[in-house]
Amino acid sequence: MARQLSDRDKEIMAKLVPEMADILKPDSGVDMEYRNVLPPVAIHHSRGEEDFAERLDKLSNQDLKYLSDLIVSGAESLGCMDPELAGVFFNVLAVRTSKDDADKARKAYESATECY
Repeated sequence: MARQLSDRDKEIMAKLVPEMADILKPDSGVDMEYRNVLPPVAIHHSRGEEDFAERLDKLSNQDLKYLSDLIVSGAESLGCMDPELAGVFFNVLAVRTSKDDADKARKAYESATECY
């Protein structure tokens, strides 16, 4: 279920990857190839688990909840992420929003069969 990144997705990605903020602006004229937020940040822009956690710390609790809801609905796919990096997200989510949100997102991640 690939999707186009919304303006909110791009705002969140700009917080996670500030070095890309200029090209993530809606009026930049750059067409994003990314169809998810977290996997490209974790895989292409983070330098490991600690860096990924530091990037996630830049998000508000509302941003984290938004991403969690997308994961649970199947709109945000974590299927391409290493379990360790996905675990970093679930840990941050449990601390910052709720254990229930983290459990639901983890269950969606574990039941995903595709990488898109």
